[in-house]
Amino acid sequence: MAVPDTPDTPDTEVTITATAHLARLTEHLMRYGLHSRVRVTRHGCPQLVIVNPDAPALSEIVYAAPQEGTWWFWWSWSERISSTDETGVAARRIGCVLSSAVRRN
Repeated sequence: MAVPDTPDTPDTEVTITATAHLARLTEHLMRYGLHSRVRVTRHGCPQLVIVNPDAPALSEIVYAAPQEGTWWFWWSWSERISSTDETGVAARRIGCVLSSAVRRN
């Protein structure tokens, strides 16, 4: 399923903006003990690959893309996480989903 309003091969401006939003999210995710890296390919939109190092099965790919003039962070199943203006909110939601039971305590 494609992220809304993002073509299969995004233009340079979209790629740069998405990458910047994802890089900023990476910094916030470190606070939750999650490892993440931005992956940019020739085709398709940039992705943030996120892994819980304490439980590698807990992983996710997140995107940043615009919809109706607002940039959003998106789950891989095309559901919004939060606007990119709320990076801390996105990190907290992702952290809750990818946290192991041990880390939640």
